[in-house]
Amino acid sequence: MAPKAAVTPLTPNEFKKKCDSQVVTIYAGRDCRSSFTLPKDLISYYSRTFARYFNGTSAQALSGYLVLPAVDPKLFAVLVDYIKHGSATFPYSFAGVWGREADGAATAAYRVIGDCVRTLTAFLRVCATYDVHEAGLAIYEPLIKCVCLAQSYGIGIKGILTDSFIDAVLETLPTLPGGNPVLVLLAQARIADTVINHQLVSVRG
Repeated sequence: MAPKAAVTPLTPNEFKKKCDSQVVTIYAGRDCRSSFTLPKDLISYYSRTFARYFNGTSAQALSGYLVLPAVDPKLFAVLVDYIKHGSATFPYSFAGVWGREADGAATAAYRVIGDCVRTLTAFLRVCATYDVHEAGLAIYEPLIKCVCLAQSYGIGIKGILTDSFIDAVLETLPTLPGGNPVLVLLAQARIADTVINHQLVSVRG
């Protein structure tokens, strides 16, 4: 599959101009109680999907709001943070797992890593669905922790980073100058298949 092209970074003046545009509101979650307000021109710049929603004569464009009941608000908040600030930190905690040596510690670590990877996969799917591929880079730090935790307990990496996760990475993350850090991490962790290695070579070339 072809890597996604990264969006050209905005200059400070361009960013300010887009932030001064009309605001739109997106409600996420089953109860739609979580709301996110963003400048329309800014979110439209990063996402062709949202640009289609908020421009033209659609109900969303005319009202200035969009409801996404199937989207986890915590995951959507990371995506919004990226759009607003150009970077984002994924809020996943490994508290209580690091350094445990009691019986069952490895099993507990396995469960935590598995849950984290499922969450990261779901987040990547949100990024791909709404066409904000760069936001997927927010998985880098928690992914490092997953790999380190697995290695510290002798847990097989290939059993943790599933095919579904690898597919989500390849379908979502964009090409970047100098290479994509998530793909580099996967290759260094020795879980990369030929598809990832091929993509690394093509990016570096």
